[in-house]
Amino acid sequence: MRRLPKPQPNVEHFKQVLRRGPSDRVPLVELAIAEETLTELHGAPLIPLSRQDGPQRFREAIRQRIQLWHDLGYDYFRVRAEIPFKVETFAAHDTAKSATGERHWANEHEGAIKSLADFEAYPWPTPAAVNFSAAEAAQSELPDGMGMMGFSGGVLEWSSYLLGLEGMMLLLYDNPDLVRAVVDRVGQIIYDAFRVFCDMEKVFALWLGDDMGFKTATLLQPQHLRNYILPWHKRYAELAHHTGRLFLLHSCGHVEAIMPDLIEDVRIDAKHSFEDVIIPVEDFKQRWGKRVAVMGGVDVDLLSRGTEDDVRRRTSQILTACAPGGGYACGSGNSITNYMPTANYLAMLETIHRFNGRM
Repeated sequence: MRRLPKPQPNVEHFKQVLRRGPSDRVPLVELAIAEETLTELHGAPLIPLSRQDGPQRFREAIRQRIQLWHDLGYDYFRVRAEIPFKVETFAAHDTAKSATGERHWANEHEGAIKSLADFEAYPWPTPAAVNFSAAEAAQSELPDGMGMMGFSGGVLEWSSYLLGLEGMMLLLYDNPDLVRAVVDRVGQIIYDAFRVFCDMEKVFALWLGDDMGFKTATLLQPQHLRNYILPWHKRYAELAHHTGRLFLLHSCGHVEAIMPDLIEDVRIDAKHSFEDVIIPVEDFKQRWGKRVAVMGGVDVDLLSRGTEDDVRRRTSQILTACAPGGGYACGSGNSITNYMPTANYLAMLETIHRFNGRM
């Protein structure tokens, strides 16, 4: 990190970029940076993010992570609404060299809710149960020039965890009223969490993570997304815009079929998550960049398996194609993972800083 330039955070410039305004530099953007990566960059173990150690120790842990994001060159720190949905997951040993625990993934076959009785018996989180301690701690720890983004997992994601993705697909035809009940309960819980973020002065954007696609198409039929999921996205965007904030969407997969809906009806301000095998970010920017800001795009597979030179070359290609006209922030296509060589991550950062004339 000593090779990186002196930080000059400017969240107002970042907001201007996301509004597709004029820009003299390309800001950095990431959905998340793995704890293992931050630890390696820090050069020593980080203070654990545990509220059991007391509020002062937890605040110090948040301060430590904010400082790392600041020193890397970001204009913001992302905070999450921790909504305690109870879902069934599978676990296995995490094979990343730096990993210390397990990797978890959702049960796609079935979930906790299979019937109306299950729906009524499910322990739905109350607003008071949603944890905002990271956001509350971060508010007073931000260096000058930095802002916060308030993040939550999405309506389709949580609903499919509760119903099982396969179960949800079948229930859309066998019991659509149950799907509607689950989606609307989940949607309202997320909405209430976003309302809390909108009461926090330092939060300048709501960021929703709702993966709606896979390699070749949307996970559900576009008409089902329009009927069940996107109306909630629209409510979140309206909340953000009504309170003077931006609304950003992270959605993995092939979502071309609903891009007009996301731009014209939902009115997202920026789109995040790109894979070269689905649509390279420069192609997306050329097609949609006059109507929505674009975030990220350096493919996670390349960052994970390529060489540092590969990363520099590809990042330069993306910057050359996407920077003209503004409305672009650069980073990985998804997030910085614990199986990604930290040297490759730094190669991407250095390329962006060099493109901006700061190295």
